Amino acid sequence: MYLFIWIIVSFLVVGAYFAGTMNLLPSLPLFTSSTISSPSATAPSQSPQSPQSESHPAPLLSSTKQPSSLVNPSMVQAQQQEVNPDEGNNVSTTSSLASSSQKISLPEIFKKTENSVVQITSTRPGSDQIVTLNGREIPQNNIALGSGFVYDQDGRIITNHHVVSEVDEVDVKFVDGDTYTAKVVGKDPYSDIGVLQIPDREFFDKRVTPLKIANSSEIEVGEQIIAIGNPFGLSGTLTTGVVSQIGRLLPNDVTGYSIANTIQTDAAINPGNSGGPLLDMKGEVVGMNTAIFSNTGVYSGVGFAVPSNMLLKEIPVLIDKGSYVHPWLGFTARDVSPDIAESLKLPRNFKGAAVVSVVENSPADKAGIRGQATDVNFVGNEQVRSGDIVTKIDNQPVKSMDDVISYLDESKKVGDKVTLTVNREGQDVEVPITLEERPSSSPRLLAASSSSSQQQQQQQDREEEESNPNPPLFRFPEIPGFPELPKLFP
Repeated sequence: MYLFIWIIVSFLVVGAYFAGTMNLLPSLPLFTSSTISSPSATAPSQSPQSPQSESHPAPLLSSTKQPSSLVNPSMVQAQQQEVNPDEGNNVSTTSSLASSSQKISLPEIFKKTENSVVQITSTRPGSDQIVTLNGREIPQNNIALGSGFVYDQDGRIITNHHVVSEVDEVDVKFVDGDTYTAKVVGKDPYSDIGVLQIPDREFFDKRVTPLKIANSSEIEVGEQIIAIGNPFGLSGTLTTGVVSQIGRLLPNDVTGYSIANTIQTDAAINPGNSGGPLLDMKGEVVGMNTAIFSNTGVYSGVGFAVPSNMLLKEIPVLIDKGSYVHPWLGFTARDVSPDIAESLKLPRNFKGAAVVSVVENSPADKAGIRGQATDVNFVGNEQVRSGDIVTKIDNQPVKSMDDVISYLDESKKVGDKVTLTVNREGQDVEVPITLEERPSSSPRLLAASSSSSQQQQQQQDREEEESNPNPPLFRFPEIPGFPELPKLFP
């Protein structure tokens, strides 16, 4: 009998134990958002509570008032992005519910901005029957189509230079169908920016809201963006994608100079999108669509936009003076390859911009920057024998010529002084240079002209040597950095 009673009591004790471990009995409150935000906090009983947590007890797991505080904030962000794919990526990890209510959806952004985006039609002079779409000439007629957006309430419109390059007036059509004549008041072919002015009084009565221009230096790779424009003349077209990369150097075949710090995007940009705004998820301008990379002339997943910071820097000057002057150094350069580094006895992964040629009478030439000298080895390969390698500009590291061009366009103007740190024959040398106005000729043509003059001089020297009736019987090879050796024979 006693054995039976003992078995029953033991069974009850063991059952009560397992019931407690399986949360069948009431348990302590779980983590709140105030404890989960601190890696060192493990439970309310293990860390001192703030006055706020003392006056407001932590909710139980079954509470439905604050579900977001019971999970990892990064999980909240991921879930919101899955549920709301059209919303922005800037979700606050401290107040996810509050931030989600402040975001703007794609339809809301379009409704907010569509009245401020325009279609631009320009009739180019001449009898050549061509259409210029996104910088590409298509044989059809002499009309160039593009996009633009309202800059201010004084009737100014921003677009690409290549849309209005050969005209003084264009037609500007708004989404409601109203069309106005605008004058071209400012052009910068180097950055591909054009400024238009609508003088029509009727337009001012419409009170079109200008688009707000954001700080393009704050965007990051992977952020969602929006392109609005008129591809193929289809007005009010919205496409979306992400920022694929920033700080791209975009070659400009028209001027020969590259556009610095462009934004690469996979948002669909087609002929006719040129000059349209690239927007962030707040509906603010972070760039102006300007070019595509394509073998067919249509969208291939790689588009480029002029950054908004360049617009903010240049547009006031274009409005005031009608043109913009860019600072210029006057040399061409290329990346330091392992072969160049080996030829100059530098580390294999040495970084910098290897100066190829220096334009005669340019700021770089006046400061003594040296272009590369090459020779041909015994197997017929060209080797760099000497030349400056730019490693810093105003103490900013230089990994390629892109860094030099971007720094000048972002931070400098004509008349400013910069200091180049160059590696010259294994030694670091600082070279001060005063920037001058960029010439209209292509840098390659200028460099080729300077190179041609040097070649002519070398050819003239060779002809004089060949005409010498008493040429030297033997000559020591020239070694960079060594003084000239005496002749063996008089």
